Amino acid sequence: MTANQPTDSQPAAPAEGAIRDRLRNLTRRQQRFERYLGRQMHVDPAGLAVMDRLVSAGPATPSELARELSTSTAAMTLVIDRLADGGHVSRQPHPSDRRKVLVTPAEHWEEAAFEHVEPLVVGIGEIAESLTAQEQATVAAFLERAVAAYDRATKA
Repeated sequence: MTANQPTDSQPAAPAEGAIRDRLRNLTRRQQRFERYLGRQMHVDPAGLAVMDRLVSAGPATPSELARELSTSTAAMTLVIDRLADGGHVSRQPHPSDRRKVLVTPAEHWEEAAFEHVEPLVVGIGEIAESLTAQEQATVAAFLERAVAAYDRATKA
């Protein structure tokens, strides 16, 4: 096929291409921010995922974390060991099963992480507040559909 031959697929509509480009750009910025946060908090990407899960949903057993984050229990144990060595988490006895432990974020973690996340939270909040109610609804619906597309792609 030469450069001048038509293809079977239709070229993307300008709006669709612009949205896709902006989503790609946003994804790159999110990834860059996660690397930045990991450096600031002295945590690798796997540890950052564990900390995000612990802060958002509360303490969990290593097996629960491994299952929720789609990794082996052996790999999760290594991640938890690094987090514990860095003072980011502690292991507490499980309240109802003596054989298990709960991994709990260190008290300082959320506050320390928020210092780095706050400018982003404030900035996004200001953007959302600057939109009309109809624009907010449109953006929210688009983002909800985008999340559903990710879920379908990963069969979540």
